[in-house]
Amino acid sequence: MGIEFGKRLREARERKGLTQLELAKLANLGESTISFYELGRREPNYDILIRLAEILEVSPNYLLTGKDNGYSSHWWLKEEPPSVIELWDFIENHSNLKLMGYPLDEEAKQEILLAMRVALEHIKKEEEKKKGRQKNGQS
Repeated sequence: MGIEFGKRLREARERKGLTQLELAKLANLGESTISFYELGRREPNYDILIRLAEILEVSPNYLLTGKDNGYSSHWWLKEEPPSVIELWDFIENHSNLKLMGYPLDEEAKQEILLAMRVALEHIKKEEEKKKGRQKNGQS
């Protein structure tokens, strides 16, 4: 890992607008640990690497090799709308989701997923109408 890892870690931290202390607190580490990582004096173990990547919203591969664009492939970071599978996976795998302070039970999760599907279909239809008007020379 070394210095290049440290450089990418620092750049990702700065992109998120975090100080070393803020990143350390989010990752349950000491501020000096983050400093040592960035200076190439220490290397994180696998679990810490994953935790840092998640906090910084970059892929672990980016931190290790710099060979991708630096951003994770989470659906909320992509340009295109999420698939129903991605949405359901998010809702299903986040057991601590709450709505107005109340935990979501399975029925509420189903209703939210249905509402998201309807909203996405509405957006698609509106985009298609807009494209049709532009194609026909209307605004």
